[in-house]
Amino acid sequence: MSASEKDKVIALGGILRRIGNFEASAFLSSFDARLIFQKTIYLMQAFGLYLGFDFSWYLRGPYSPSLAHYGYEIAKIDRELPLSKFSKPQSEKKFEEFLEFLGSGRENAEWLEILASIHLQKKLYPLKSKSDILQIVVQKQPYFTIDKCREAWNYLVQYGLIEGE
Repeated sequence: MSASEKDKVIALGGILRRIGNFEASAFLSSFDARLIFQKTIYLMQAFGLYLGFDFSWYLRGPYSPSLAHYGYEIAKIDRELPLSKFSKPQSEKKFEEFLEFLGSGRENAEWLEILASIHLQKKLYPLKSKSDILQIVVQKQPYFTIDKCREAWNYLVQYGLIEGE
C-alpha cells in the first residue's frame, strides 16, 4: 500500500470513528456491517463530501469494490485510528449535517440500503418520475415495500439529496 493510500485509510477510518457505525470485528464477520459501511460512504458522497470512491449498481444497491478494499484495511488498524476532521470548515459543517441526516438510522442496514438505492437510481435516471424510480428499486430489491420506498424518497427530498415531485 502506498503512503497516499495509507493516509486515505487513516483519514477515512477517523471519519468512520466519528460516525460511530464501524467496528472492525463486525465488519469482518457481518454482511450487514459491510453493507452499512458501503451505504454510509455512498450517502456521505451524495451529501457533497466526495471521498474519491466510484459506485455502481450491485445486488444490494450502490457498491464500490475499491471502498471494500479500504474497509478491510481500516479493520486491520481500527483501534489505532485517531478521529479525523475535514480540513475545510464548510466540509466540516456539511459533515455535521450528514450526521444529523443519518440520525438513529446510522446502524440500520435496510434503511441505509433503501436510501442509497433510491438515490443512485435517481442519479442514473434523472428524467424518470418518482413512481418509476420506486418501481425500479422494488423490482431490483423486492424485499422493499413501495410504502417504505416512499418514506425513504421523502426523507431524501427533505435533506435535499433528490428533488421532490
